[in-house]
Amino acid sequence: MTTKNKLIKTIYLYLVATVSLIFVAIGIGRLLNTGLKYYIFPEAEKKSYYECNQQPPVYAIEAGQLKGVATEDQKKQLDELIADYENWKKNQAGDACIKPARQNNIVDALTMIIIALPILLIHWKFIIKQKKDKESEIQE
Repeated sequence: MTTKNKLIKTIYLYLVATVSLIFVAIGIGRLLNTGLKYYIFPEAEKKSYYECNQQPPVYAIEAGQLKGVATEDQKKQLDELIADYENWKKNQAGDACIKPARQNNIVDALTMIIIALPILLIHWKFIIKQKKDKESEIQE
């Protein structure tokens, strides 16, 4: 193998190992971040998820205000709107909203680690082999 090819191979191996290491570090960092927010800083976790803080538009309507103002069909639609809002409040409050987002973060982090770690280890093994071959060439 020519010197140029060896240089290109070395650059490739170190570049792929570096990028894989970065992804492993990001995955571990995200896991740590999620764990710290869950166990030590639960209030910080509540602020992290935009979906949990976003509210649908709701109008100040009470059932007593509907008499004589709306038709029966409109009253039915408004009652359904209020029921939907109550259902939204139940599903978007507390752990019901945060738990899926937390699990999504954990899955993303584990995916990064599961994919990047084997790539890193394989390329690092090649780097070590290449160094040993180079050292044996020098000694000969």
